[in-house]
Amino acid sequence: MKARPGTAIAKKIIRRPRSAGLPKSRLMEMYREQVKKFHTARTPVITQRTVSIGTDSSWFNAAVIDRNPDWVPVTNASYVWYSGNLSRENAIVSTRFTLSQRRRILSASLFLAVDNYATVIINGVPLVYDAPTNQTSNFNPGRTFNIGSFLRRGRNDVVIIAFNFEGARTPANPAGVAARLDIRQSSLL
Repeated sequence: MKARPGTAIAKKIIRRPRSAGLPKSRLMEMYREQVKKFHTARTPVITQRTVSIGTDSSWFNAAVIDRNPDWVPVTNASYVWYSGNLSRENAIVSTRFTLSQRRRILSASLFLAVDNYATVIINGVPLVYDAPTNQTSNFNPGRTFNIGSFLRRGRNDVVIIAFNFEGARTPANPAGVAARLDIRQSSLL
């Protein structure tokens, strides 16, 4: 269709999804604040060839919660939520670990089960940026991501910002997040 001379053609506006109405810049600001707060002490170096790191009470800001029967069980991980307020509509949990400088990362994956949706940032790079949803597929069966290119030898920071669809976490509107990182490293270099 041709426009008449002197008239403007309307351009289609494409908007990227937002997590809980938050722009990526705000989520990255939340990530930086979280990383600044947690783990000021040195983290031990992971020297094992194969390691699983799952959400539990050792993660910063994380409190272990009971698994809802609708949620998939996650081996080597517990469901968690924000330890400061278990009724909060979102939870920001994080962990820091150090991979040996003397080993290469051969493979790495992240299994994520979240009721309802999340943003996952690894070493300052967004891996998952869900749009607000109440899809059950996010927590049963969950999702697996290849994170080999997101990790590095040395210090690694993982921050999960989980959101509960339609507000506060209650018995009628449950929320929780379980994550497990599986990392395989080479023999000593």
